[in-house]
Amino acid sequence: MTDAVQRLWTSLADRYRVEREIGHGGMATVYLARDVKHGRAVAIKVLRPELAQAVGGERFLREINIAAQLQSPHILPLLDSGEADGLLFYVMPYVEGDSLRGRLARDGALPPSEAMRLFRDIVDGVAHAHRQGVVHRDLKPDNVMIAERHALVVDFGVAKAMRDATAHHDLTSIGISLGTPTYMAPEQAAADPDTDHRADIYALGVMAYEMLSGKPPFTGPPQVVLAAQITATPAPLLEVRPDLPPAIAQIVMRCLEKDPAKRYQTADALLLAIESLQTPVPATLPGPAVARSRRQRTVFVATVVVAAGAAAFFGTARLRADRWVHTSALPELRRLVEAAEFDSAFTLALRIDAAAPGDTALEKLWPRFSRKSVLATKPPGARVYRTAFPDTTQWRYIGTTPTDSVRLPTRVGLYRYEKAGYRPFVNIQGSRPDTVLLDTVSAPHADMVRISAGEFRAFLVGSDNAAPLRLGAYAMDRFEISNRLYKAFVDAGGYRDATWWEAPFKDGGHTIAFGEAMKRFTDKTGRPGPATWEGGDFPSGQGDLPVGGVSWYEAAAYAKFAGKSLPTIYHWARAAAVNYSRFVVPFSNLDGKGPLAVGTPRGVTLGGVSDMAGNVREWCANDASLGQRYILGGGWSDQTYAFVDAYAALPMDRSPINGIRLALYNAGDANLAKASEPVPRAFTDYSKETPVSDAVFAGYRQQFDYDPIPLDARVEVRDTTPDDWNLERVSFAAAYGGERMSAWVFLPKQGKGPYQTVVYYPGSGVIFQRSSATAREGAASFVVRTGRVFVLPIYKSTYERGDSLNSDIANGTIFWRDHVVMWGKDYRRTLDYLSTRADIDTTKFAYFGVSWGGYMGGIIPAIEPRLKAAVLYVAGLTMERGRPEVEPINYLPRVHIPVIMLNGKYDFFFPVATSQEPFFRFLGSPAADKKYIVYEGGHDVPRTQLIKETLAWLDKYLGPVR
Repeated sequence: MTDAVQRLWTSLADRYRVEREIGHGGMATVYLARDVKHGRAVAIKVLRPELAQAVGGERFLREINIAAQLQSPHILPLLDSGEADGLLFYVMPYVEGDSLRGRLARDGALPPSEAMRLFRDIVDGVAHAHRQGVVHRDLKPDNVMIAERHALVVDFGVAKAMRDATAHHDLTSIGISLGTPTYMAPEQAAADPDTDHRADIYALGVMAYEMLSGKPPFTGPPQVVLAAQITATPAPLLEVRPDLPPAIAQIVMRCLEKDPAKRYQTADALLLAIESLQTPVPATLPGPAVARSRRQRTVFVATVVVAAGAAAFFGTARLRADRWVHTSALPELRRLVEAAEFDSAFTLALRIDAAAPGDTALEKLWPRFSRKSVLATKPPGARVYRTAFPDTTQWRYIGTTPTDSVRLPTRVGLYRYEKAGYRPFVNIQGSRPDTVLLDTVSAPHADMVRISAGEFRAFLVGSDNAAPLRLGAYAMDRFEISNRLYKAFVDAGGYRDATWWEAPFKDGGHTIAFGEAMKRFTDKTGRPGPATWEGGDFPSGQGDLPVGGVSWYEAAAYAKFAGKSLPTIYHWARAAAVNYSRFVVPFSNLDGKGPLAVGTPRGVTLGGVSDMAGNVREWCANDASLGQRYILGGGWSDQTYAFVDAYAALPMDRSPINGIRLALYNAGDANLAKASEPVPRAFTDYSKETPVSDAVFAGYRQQFDYDPIPLDARVEVRDTTPDDWNLERVSFAAAYGGERMSAWVFLPKQGKGPYQTVVYYPGSGVIFQRSSATAREGAASFVVRTGRVFVLPIYKSTYERGDSLNSDIANGTIFWRDHVVMWGKDYRRTLDYLSTRADIDTTKFAYFGVSWGGYMGGIIPAIEPRLKAAVLYVAGLTMERGRPEVEPINYLPRVHIPVIMLNGKYDFFFPVATSQEPFFRFLGSPAADKKYIVYEGGHDVPRTQLIKETLAWLDKYLGPVR
């Protein structure tokens, strides 16, 4: 025993009496000791002195104390911890038993029933810790104890303290390895800073694999194992142990997915999968009747005893279920709903509903994460399955079409439709799906997907102002046209036969003859064909690559040759559904190194079409502006925002990323010709724009001033029934036209006034809603629960104040300009009202804008000096422009308060490079007081990050709440 450890025991002598060393490792030595006060055996782990110095007592004890709050029958509790004489220690109960490592070393592979029983215990412990926000980070058999046939996980909090220490000390320099390579997730092995709780899911998979097969997936020297974790695929568990039930192997292999998004997303979801393997066997009573005799009486008595015992058992089970529902499950469900983890919430809610049917608390929560819908197909009779996007392994049967009203998570999922004699159909969709059109297996055009009729919008950045059209059902190519398919057109003399080329050839405003055009439409060697070909043919081995290097004219000629059409921008946008871009772009070939072969589903859209994002751009029928034609979706060399962009190019353009996808229409569609008409494209290159001068802006600013007329404020509604706030609907005189306006005021039940106040500007959906009573609480909850007031003004054109405005897209009309001015005045007038209340701190106002409110966040903070900070949740500039006196670009440099922008990487409305980044660049806030974060999302960000960053920003610039 070292002198340092001896001094530690001396300092702890009044609490613990050390008996002997029982183990040691790279980070700590373990001693068996006697708890003097309670007379019980304990295990004390003492960190190596050099490690204790590197970690630091404060950091270590903080993490240990967090872990000490965990209370699960499958987590070995922490009894004590501390620092003495420079050494760090923590105390646990002494367990009479073996570690899982010892058990595996002694017995090798375990029987499946025993392995899954222990695995269930381990996962249950980890799930509890994750629900409390605690991640282990070093799960391995050494950190699992087995006692009384049950498993207990140890050392929560230790790995977190070790990891945090790396910010201040190179632990490898003292021989300390953070994590164990054999059990490290690929993202851990690659030192990914975004590693999260799903690394624990991977480690659990490695342990299960080892328990069932006798060895982990990868073995060898540490560097070899680390490399394998990142690049190699484990041998399928069923190959290693063929006698294993396939369902068990499937669970384990899903935990071992390289991509965290393909694993179970929570330990609770993994636990549910394990428990679903257990099928209870019903007890049976004696079968044949027997004569009335003593034996019959004995059977009767025995039956009564069994029934009484069963009643007691099920009564106890009901009590256990009720306790689980109300002390564990419902709080966790509320957390998942608040974090917008709706698929996980839905899975947990199904378990709660099975344990406690009709529970009133659950009934109130269902609408917050699910919606009832009817799924339909033409023809009916298809079986429908759903899985959480992008998982393709855990399909859940929904029903047979047309279904009854079924409950679905309010999150996009993958849906699969199957009917005998029909082609299966897979797409992504929300909880309000369209009717799915199915084709028989013998129907023509097996390479196409049918898409239903409806109101179509050219919903792409730069074409948003195009009027919606009602169009019929049609078919779209499932994949892009390949080199091999296009070769048939070339071989058939397509470049010699003028009948395929209908449109006049235009170049720079001049019309050119057919022969002159054909001289330009040649390959690298001067032969007819795409610009990417050689010698009149595609390069060897590239037959399945999408054809590229074709002009609009070549694409249109091929469409006629194939008996189909180039899609209109309406039909292309309908199939692409770019508002689901966050579920398409990450799986697509954008910002890549070259084209990928067609025929493999990638980035499947709402319409069930593949590769509409990336690979090659796709020519469309419509004229844009400046003599250009639309070419959509982006190519492999384009940035990720290209999927949502209404991009256009000159029809003679033959860039390598210019390709083809075709549509097939019903000739009787009355609006087809209208859908093919020119659609003006709006585009603003903000890198070339300059805001107006201060003198000109001073004139613009005066539009938002108004005379100080009396407020005539009234409280119209007061509701004290919500758990977290008191709610008031107030009204007061607007600043224009003799109108009155209203606002919802959420007053926290916790904290102490006068309160800091966050005044909200919502997204554009409120333009189409006519009641604010049912849509008011979603954004308010996390702000009010922290002790701040939240205010939702009812702006002109929104909710009950709706008028003829039908879009939040800017335009150059006086009508639009006047509305922007009214919205600014409404916001300022709301602050006027709030400033009259004694319970409001008039020095602590903050702006919180979402989407449309993010856009308006480029104007209102420049005209309202009472604001102290702003949070913009998805913000950016639009391609469409209003009159300069209400354009955000002229106001952004005059915003000087602290501003944080939280945006999605795949935003379908505010693309990163052309919209978000210029918005942030123009902001006049000091560099130290403005922040821009881009998340893996679309027109949204993860709710947990929204809450975290918003509250941190408010705390920093408004100060902590009272």
